[in-house]
Amino acid sequence: MLYFALDHLVHVTILIILALSLNLINGFTGMFSLGHHGFFAAGAYAAGAFILFTMPTDPGLAVTVAWFVMSLGAGIAAAALFGLIVGVPCLRLKGDYLAIATLGFGEIVRIIAQNTESVGGARGLEVPYLLIPRSRDTEIAYVGLYLTILVVMAVITYVVIRNILRSTHGRALIAIREDETAAELLGVNLTRYKVAAFVIGAGFAGLAGALYTNYMTQIEPKEFNLIKGIYILLYVVLGGMGSMSGTVLATILLYALDKVILNLMPPEIQAWREVFFALLLVVVMVSRPQGLLGHKEIYQTALWKRIFGKRGDTQTPAAP
Repeated sequence: MLYFALDHLVHVTILIILALSLNLINGFTGMFSLGHHGFFAAGAYAAGAFILFTMPTDPGLAVTVAWFVMSLGAGIAAAALFGLIVGVPCLRLKGDYLAIATLGFGEIVRIIAQNTESVGGARGLEVPYLLIPRSRDTEIAYVGLYLTILVVMAVITYVVIRNILRSTHGRALIAIREDETAAELLGVNLTRYKVAAFVIGAGFAGLAGALYTNYMTQIEPKEFNLIKGIYILLYVVLGGMGSMSGTVLATILLYALDKVILNLMPPEIQAWREVFFALLLVVVMVSRPQGLLGHKEIYQTALWKRIFGKRGDTQTPAAP
């Protein structure tokens, strides 16, 4: 039971990294990307290929740790490169047209992986365990180690994106979301900031993909299909386009609903899983189009302030 709980926490943490990185593109910059699963796949396959083709035979612990770190770098670099390749030609596209273009990119990455025999083709790619061997005796330690690493990476992702958004660069991204014309008149370089958002968001998606490959050690192209991209978008939309804590909250809630609650239902109900989530999206968009938190963070909500008080408030004595 403990193993399955930790395993679910590993997967939801990977999804949190993916959702936060997509929110930087869609929620804070105002673009509409549907190809985030392509960046996820690029990072996963780049990390796997790096391990498979460069790993020394019979390595020691220090070598495996080094290769683990370098595989993360390979995943980030590959996904960020794809983000640059996609971002530059798609700058002139907006709305539905950008969504279609990025959707096509995501499917191109999956199809290339499916038809490239050097990375396993349709059978998938298998890499060796790096940090700790996985067996019946080490399952808890294995999952616990990766959960610790993933939580640290998720916190780093959150802090880096939050710090970007609080900087002058983040204000420029939000200005682009609100009104591109006004932002350009104020001197914001639309090309540079849009490409930067794509590259940074794609890089964090590649980090999630590299961590996923190292944890699973076996990946298949079908795991990076359009449904995966829609689920990631769903977490962002339902959490609030422009709310980081809302994205985290929505990811946890929807994952629990999908993987825990629905799995306890009869098979007849589980077969309608995708229909259920589509209806949920429709209902939320009709009743609360801004998502759970909209552009607010959780500490800015009335409920949070009622329970914990205003963030950063201090009682100052009245002047005599």
